[in-house]
Amino acid sequence: MSMLRAGKYDIEAELGRGGMAVVYRALDPVIRRPVALKVLPKAELASAEGGSALLERFRREAQAAGSLLHQNIVAIYEYGEDEANAFIAMELVEGRSLREHLLAGWRPDLRTLPEVIEQMLEALDYSHARGVVHRDIKPGNILISQMGVAKISDFGIARIERSHLTQTGEVLGTPFYMSPEQFNGQPADERSDVYSAAVIVYEVLTGKRPFDGQGGHLLKQILEDPPPAPTGFKPELPAQIDAIMAKALAKRPEERFQGAREFLDALHLALPRKLEQTAPPRQQPVAAPATKAVPPAAGAAKLAGNVGALRRAIGIGTGAPPSHAPTSAPAPATAAAVAAPAPQRRLPAVLCVDDEERVLNALKFVFKDLYDVETAASGAQALERLKQRRYQVLVSDQRMPGMLGVDLLREARTIAPATVRILLTGYSDLAAIVGSVNESEVFRFVSKPWQQEDLLATINEAVSVAIALEASPPPVASARAPSDLSVVVLEDEAMARAERQMAGDTCRVLHAPCLDDALAAFANHEVAVLVSDLESQRIDHTELFKVLKAEHPQTLVIVTTSASDSDVIINLINEARIFRFINKPVNLTMLQRHVGAALERYQAFGRTPALLKTQAAKRAARAQQSPQARSILERLRALGGRFAAVLKG
Repeated sequence: MSMLRAGKYDIEAELGRGGMAVVYRALDPVIRRPVALKVLPKAELASAEGGSALLERFRREAQAAGSLLHQNIVAIYEYGEDEANAFIAMELVEGRSLREHLLAGWRPDLRTLPEVIEQMLEALDYSHARGVVHRDIKPGNILISQMGVAKISDFGIARIERSHLTQTGEVLGTPFYMSPEQFNGQPADERSDVYSAAVIVYEVLTGKRPFDGQGGHLLKQILEDPPPAPTGFKPELPAQIDAIMAKALAKRPEERFQGAREFLDALHLALPRKLEQTAPPRQQPVAAPATKAVPPAAGAAKLAGNVGALRRAIGIGTGAPPSHAPTSAPAPATAAAVAAPAPQRRLPAVLCVDDEERVLNALKFVFKDLYDVETAASGAQALERLKQRRYQVLVSDQRMPGMLGVDLLREARTIAPATVRILLTGYSDLAAIVGSVNESEVFRFVSKPWQQEDLLATINEAVSVAIALEASPPPVASARAPSDLSVVVLEDEAMARAERQMAGDTCRVLHAPCLDDALAAFANHEVAVLVSDLESQRIDHTELFKVLKAEHPQTLVIVTTSASDSDVIINLINEARIFRFINKPVNLTMLQRHVGAALERYQAFGRTPALLKTQAAKRAARAQQSPQARSILERLRALGGRFAAVLKG
């Protein structure tokens, strides 16, 4: 490695050091992607005792984290070596660590479960299910992105199931967060991570670690002393938190929660999720100068809580914060850093487009305090804005001079594919509605005049999808061949025969003469696409599509129709997540093009699971389900097989 290069990566700046490794901000020159590059010089390994074991542990970090694809785990792109160094290229998280936020005085609202806790435990549950134990969970290894997403980093001493590179008797970890068995040199498992996570939960909730001694005193506390009751420091916490934390911090692993999911479920019983309670105004760090808090719009905070709870509570800056990557030993914060002013919160960006100023003013009022709202009075102006800035959501009117909304959304899909698109309209233009799905892949359709609560809920859902897509790990190659996938054509035998001829050996095309045959196909085959005629008199298609997209959102639905009722089409877009519409008489070339696009999208779901959020329909409670929906679910359960495995309740 030269001073400015490691492997193919161009070094830009040093981010941190830990042990022998140095973490740099770097650039992949091939795809122009910024990365965090963790570099281990081989020269230092050669002169160090146990250098070969350290290199093996470094390789294992890439192996451990590289096998994990989760939005709350820092993604690994590549492991490599050159003559002078070994290095790991990984996701660059723009933000700060939880440790830095805690040192700066951040304290969460204690009426609900802080989302950093929920995201940390979700990530641990995922990694444990795949046989990876982290072994060094601590606030410095939990990074908070600019959008408020928590990501676990630094699997440098993680143990992969069946690996014996970390031998019994070796003590690895960070003392304040280490479990008793790790101090004793005993094997660590999922319950050790639960203990370390519990120390973080305790610290987030109370502002103090349960055991804070030094040297031998700290060791005695961890091995022998019970943790102080959290309510002794924070009386406003619910009483059951004391018992939950006592169990999570038990000295014996068998007396703890046996997994991260069990721990999280217990916390949910004591502290509701953000959506279960109206979120309060953002709390400023206690060490920061007092600033005026702006209360959220009445009734809106509950809708926006899930999107921005962590981001608003921590107060992500609007400037360019330092980039963070995994480091084993973060530098201590100075007194000046602790007393630094609280950064301004960074809100999700929403671009609203309409040629009527009164509409734009109304939208800005509805979204004030929740989102960073910008407006554009024309499609051309909106496209220029999209080229200059990243927006999470684009909301466009349909009827505008110069450029219709559907045309704007189609071009926006090319310029800013990760921006979630919503179409507003005050009249029934069936061609525009169909075009908004087929060409623009609109996320939702909202009719004017809108109901404020419904509009807020729709934008909140769109922002949630955008943030999930931003936080998702990089795509992975799919091992599934398209020929393994099935396309089911419901009822129309001639269309099934034509599609089978056009598809050749690219996929399996099945004809289902009736609903029961279609459900049997779902039970026995991996069905990627369902093609159905909306005018069939034998099937309640709306209920079928709703059930399908709620329980198995990865299956794409293509509808053929001669319907002229725009309300029916709008309902199918919003509630059943139809992928494509084809007007009758069916153009077979268009049918094949839409089926091909659906197969590509199905495979993309496997590479980027967060994309499924764009397709999932809401699952209705049993009491709210129609008799037809309950009948479909019961028939699927009775069939068993592939599809029934995902059904719940």
